[in-house]
Amino acid sequence: MAVKKKLALSGALKDIESEMSSMSRQKASLKKSVESVTGSIAEERKKEMFLQQQIAKVEQHETELNQKKKTMQSKSDKISDKMSKMSKIKSEMQDI
Repeated sequence: MAVKKKLALSGALKDIESEMSSMSRQKASLKKSVESVTGSIAEERKKEMFLQQQIAKVEQHETELNQKKKTMQSKSDKISDKMSKMSKIKSEMQDI
């Protein structure tokens, strides 16, 4: 009877050791997966930061161009006014 118990316990221990070994392999695999995902997340954050910097540069450039556009529009309006005045003066001089 003691031999049967010993054999049963021995078999159970082998099953437990086999299960523990399997779980250990699964744990290692999961660790690798987590490390891979963590690395991917870090890379995506770097990309995001880079793209945010690029967007900020584009927005700054857009602001500068809008300011130049306003300045050029103002100059264009002044030139148009001067041309209109000159045209009016020319017309008045022809009437004389």
